[in-house]
Amino acid sequence: MRPFRVRPLPAWAALPGVSVALALLLAAVPLTACGSRLPLRDFASPSSAPVTATAPAAAPPITIGIVTSVTSILGTETFSGPLYGAQAFFHALNDSGGLNGRQIKVVTCDDSGSGSGNQACVHKLIDHDHVVALVATSALDYAGAPYVSAQGVPDIGGEPIGNAYDLYPHLYGINGSSEPRNGKAVGWNGTEYQTTEVYRYFKQKVGLHTAAVVSYNQADSARYAAQLTQGLKAEGYQVLSETVDFALPNFAAVAAGMKADGTQVLLDAMDTRGNVALCQAMAAAGVSVAAKVTNVQNWSAQAGTDYSSVPGCLNALWVTANSRSYEDVHYPAVAAFRAAMRRYFPAREGKLSQWELEGWAAAQWFTDAAGSCGAQVYGGAGRDCLDRFMQRTQPYDAHGLLIPTDFVPRPAPTGLQHACLDVARWQGGGWVTQVADMDTNCFLVPALPFRP
Repeated sequence: MRPFRVRPLPAWAALPGVSVALALLLAAVPLTACGSRLPLRDFASPSSAPVTATAPAAAPPITIGIVTSVTSILGTETFSGPLYGAQAFFHALNDSGGLNGRQIKVVTCDDSGSGSGNQACVHKLIDHDHVVALVATSALDYAGAPYVSAQGVPDIGGEPIGNAYDLYPHLYGINGSSEPRNGKAVGWNGTEYQTTEVYRYFKQKVGLHTAAVVSYNQADSARYAAQLTQGLKAEGYQVLSETVDFALPNFAAVAAGMKADGTQVLLDAMDTRGNVALCQAMAAAGVSVAAKVTNVQNWSAQAGTDYSSVPGCLNALWVTANSRSYEDVHYPAVAAFRAAMRRYFPAREGKLSQWELEGWAAAQWFTDAAGSCGAQVYGGAGRDCLDRFMQRTQPYDAHGLLIPTDFVPRPAPTGLQHACLDVARWQGGGWVTQVADMDTNCFLVPALPFRP
């Protein structure tokens, strides 16, 4: 189990095509939803319509909601992965007879990536559609989180893009949490912790010991870079820290510094645009690294396109996560996910992402929780039952898709922590898993405090 996780730069700032300048704009200027909230049918394939199969009169459907920032200004692919994965699961579940004879009615809402749009979505789903839960939330600005929590609506398997899942009760992020989540402060009285298993893996298993961390001269980027540097130094790496101007980055100087320092592993707090420019500068200077490490938000088939102009970096791309790779179809749950995606969303076969698999895992988590509630999966009683399942002490793994985790509050971590991870590398046009089993690829590592 991995109870403590790195609290990163907001996930959307690390996604393909997202600039830190845009991150600042989005953080500072509330976006309005008027005129931009398109129905899902306007940008998705016909097979992606919400599940609306009618259940027998004696067995009314179970209504759940999915909030996604699909038509945000960052593009329709940026946050939509969990939506597709969750819908594929519920389509397959309904086609096989539903949950205990009941169909799952999925009501989707696109919040357009704005706080006001997000609040409108959660009010609609809770007050009008009377959803028993939210599933696989992927919202750029989760401004409606306080209302979701106040109404006691379980939000199961959401992606932790902001800090809502570190703060509010009834919100259950896909990675689990051991934080108090009392609605008053993130983490433990405002302090969070990162564990160092990613850096330990590359030191012990790949034999790397010199690292470079590159960031922009911007507060969020610098903060995340400081976390990376803290973790690397705790694991004994020699670390070269490089900061570039966002508007006029001198990547040639960074590449020269990496060459002089003998950098073996590269980590960054930049957008894809900056990463590609850095890789171009590295190629021009004759600099190569053994590993360019990215995160689960960038674990997708899109990586081949993003880095097509810089094959040196593409062939050095590594990625880590707490979930089973969508390429590992020898696991039955992964094979079921891939088969459902091919059936219900065939156009996405070349766009698959780890977030889609995690959306499927979130839907599985809800289904197992709801299955424990019998006929009481409605209204307040159903929500209370779902909460009890989510808060149980038994770790959950979504049928082998997630590293086992839970939501049992614990004291702030001290001493060494048991932490596991999955690791993949881009090879031959796709992601190839580098560990025998993520559940046994584990380390005893320190938990390092930081203020988000």
